[in-house]
Amino acid sequence: MTRRIKLLWKLLLAFFVACTFASLAAWAFLLTTICSNPRTPIPETQHVIAYNCHGMTVFISHLEDWMLRWLIPIEGLFIFLSMLAAAMVLLGGGRVLIKKQIHHVDASRRSPHREGERD
Repeated sequence: MTRRIKLLWKLLLAFFVACTFASLAAWAFLLTTICSNPRTPIPETQHVIAYNCHGMTVFISHLEDWMLRWLIPIEGLFIFLSMLAAAMVLLGGGRVLIKKQIHHVDASRRSPHREGERD
């Protein structure tokens, strides 16, 4: 893997992790503010969709309704893409160095046996 491709995977990993945390922050913000929406429909501000929040009915906008339905699947997608990019970074970062040495002893250089001696 070339150096440029390794950098690309690292940048993608950083981007996907940032998107994961951004969608998590948007989900947390939505859940902490949704119960303070108006209790009567207000067409001027597009708060016309009824939503049950802890037993009381509040009216949310189309954007908030979309966020309630799609933020979790989008976050799951970014988590999956982050894991894929992390795997590519780990696979591209490892280098395997194999050193092979062969020691060859020349049989002709051995000292000759003395007469009468055995191995």
